[in-house]
Amino acid sequence: MALLDTVHMLLVFLTGYHVAPTLTVILVQFTLPLTALITQFVHSDGCVKRCCGSAPPPPPAIDNGGIGLAVEGAPLPGWGGLSLEHILGSVIISLAVLLALCPALYSIWDPNFFIYADTIPLQTAYNTMLFVSSCVPAAASQLYKEHIFLQYKQPVQADFLNFILSIFQLVFASIMSPLVYTLLGLAAKRDWPKLYPSSGFSTNFVEGFQCFMGVLDEERAINGYDDEADCEFSLGLVLMHSFSIIAVGVAVDKIVNAGATKVMYRGVSAGIIVSVVSLYIYDLQIPDFSYGPAIDSLNLVCVLLLVVGSEVYHRVSLQDATFETVYPEIENFYDEME
Repeated sequence: MALLDTVHMLLVFLTGYHVAPTLTVILVQFTLPLTALITQFVHSDGCVKRCCGSAPPPPPAIDNGGIGLAVEGAPLPGWGGLSLEHILGSVIISLAVLLALCPALYSIWDPNFFIYADTIPLQTAYNTMLFVSSCVPAAASQLYKEHIFLQYKQPVQADFLNFILSIFQLVFASIMSPLVYTLLGLAAKRDWPKLYPSSGFSTNFVEGFQCFMGVLDEERAINGYDDEADCEFSLGLVLMHSFSIIAVGVAVDKIVNAGATKVMYRGVSAGIIVSVVSLYIYDLQIPDFSYGPAIDSLNLVCVLLLVVGSEVYHRVSLQDATFETVYPEIENFYDEME
């Protein structure tokens, strides 16, 4: 799972700089419908396994009157433990993401369409597609974690687990970063693989620390690479990002322990709205991502669909969201002593 998280992280960091900030909020939500899709392939009651005949048919959902009808929140037979709300919410979120990808897809099909607003539209378009692909390892990692928890059903200290995963992510990122370093220049020019050669990774790594500490030479920051290095507020932004993650983790833990999960999901929807509004204001300062009122209106429609889809999806809990802890039998302790 640490490897999948590392792949997801690298794809986001490599491509996020060339993706419109408002669009990143929409695209990262694609992890949810992807999780529902992959579930159909790996769940014992998934529709793919049922179609292949490798899973027994599940009993129909029964309401209080004994009639075979799907009640609210009840898993639909043959859909991997997902209810109607989960499926409908996934469809709405997928529609929002696909609509948001339309400008990038059209830019690849007709590179001259957005030439008036962006001098290198293909770079933005290809990075956008690679950015949304990062949701695949993210969804796979999420499902793998759920599978491990359900298989062993043992209590896990979340902080310690995250610490161990972070260590392995650091190791994997150290190995993989030089291999994917060239992708920083993806589609910038015809000879884009030469913009960031792997041989320059160590130099960039050292200068990245200098930029982080605010001691990088200004001339080097502006002209040293194909992309200008913006080192202002780097340390403060990284610290704020780190403390925000810690604060969110603590808040989620307290909300879940209090049993108020619906409050958490309302917060997710509110966070989407606040993020989009904030990043749209930030977008106005970046001419490369200014495509006019038509694209802005499309993004607004995508955000509305995203909020609706998130609300529908989280209206009910997943079938396998919780589990009963399975403790070892007493006789096992005596066997070990012998």
